[in-house]
Amino acid sequence: MRGAMAMLGLCVWLGAFAAAGADGTLDLNVSTPAIVKLRAALAARAEAVGKLKDAAFAGEGREGMLEIRTLDKVELSKKKEIQDLVTAENADRRALYVEILKACGLPESELGRVMQGAAAQYRAAAAAGHYVQHPESGAWILARELPK
Repeated sequence: MRGAMAMLGLCVWLGAFAAAGADGTLDLNVSTPAIVKLRAALAARAEAVGKLKDAAFAGEGREGMLEIRTLDKVELSKKKEIQDLVTAENADRRALYVEILKACGLPESELGRVMQGAAAQYRAAAAAGHYVQHPESGAWILARELPK
């Protein structure tokens, strides 16, 4: 449940993630109707995503997306359900990142910057027992093993 609450808090953060100032810095107060709608979709899915993370089937990727870690111990009938959940989560995350760019008046070439910022926030919000990709190597590690 702690993971789901962290996700909900992160969804709120992402909704206010970035507006570019004149100097290219990020302002945490951007909101548009599209961003509000996407935040709500992410929040509605947060508990289910948290359960995937609790079971170590999925973790936070280093590019701001939810990634499947392993489905080795998952029944065949559940694999598609998990894959569909991850696909829906990532579609909304990507749409959110694009909406943030639009709200900021930034070109899509800045998408990587938004995704990396989101990835850092997802890692910081991850429960100690959840897997995240190391930001440099991409190796799966437990959040509690992240370098300080």
